[in-house]
Amino acid sequence: MKSGYQGFEAKWHDLFWEAEEAPSEVPLLEKFLEAREGKSLYVGSGSGRLLGPLVQSGHEVAGLEISSEMVALSREKYPDAEVIEGSLQEHDEGRYGSVLIPAFTFQLFEDPQRQLQRLREMTDHLYLTLFFPWAELSGDLPRNAWYFDRKITLPSGEIGELETRHRIKEQTGSLIRKHRYTSKDVTGKIIRREETEQRLRFFTDVALKNLLKKTGWQIEKEINNLGDGDEDDLVYVATLYLKGV
Repeated sequence: MKSGYQGFEAKWHDLFWEAEEAPSEVPLLEKFLEAREGKSLYVGSGSGRLLGPLVQSGHEVAGLEISSEMVALSREKYPDAEVIEGSLQEHDEGRYGSVLIPAFTFQLFEDPQRQLQRLREMTDHLYLTLFFPWAELSGDLPRNAWYFDRKITLPSGEIGELETRHRIKEQTGSLIRKHRYTSKDVTGKIIRREETEQRLRFFTDVALKNLLKKTGWQIEKEINNLGDGDEDDLVYVATLYLKGV
């Protein structure tokens, strides 16, 4: 069992995102950065999927990534984008004009309150994207059972499959997800299989606002579902522009 973005989870990450055809966060990030001055830090910059385009557009952004495999992928694909290998808690390079945490990375933090306090020491402006697991809570996805998630064709011609299994602790706002990655040849024969586990935090609207208030943040702007869809749609993704108070 692997933890963090390693192995297939790192190598296939961008391929799965591309196959989803979901709205990109790049326009929201650029809009946020246009109104902020100074160098920005992108926490959890991963393979450079969002960091690279921001740097190519002329924004002064450095990445911070804990996975050495993701750092290597980012540096290979976007050599002009600065990436620092390490964790947020250990990062100590002064203050930034803003900090970016898109793509639900914040929900992987073990102690959200402590990290928000740490972020408040680093900047007055924070970009944050969170998701709420409606499908898991409503029972649309089976609990404690493997289910097919998605499939891709790899550059090698092999098939990459992802299965997911989850359980929820509603009292503590925790979603524990296991991922099973399987590579198969063209005949369907299994070549290799890897499993990973993630523990994500999720927040009700009231709990999130209380947490932000405790840690010195206020919501400056909120964008639902990455700006895609109607205002009356169920909010499954919330992007927040936060300002320190």
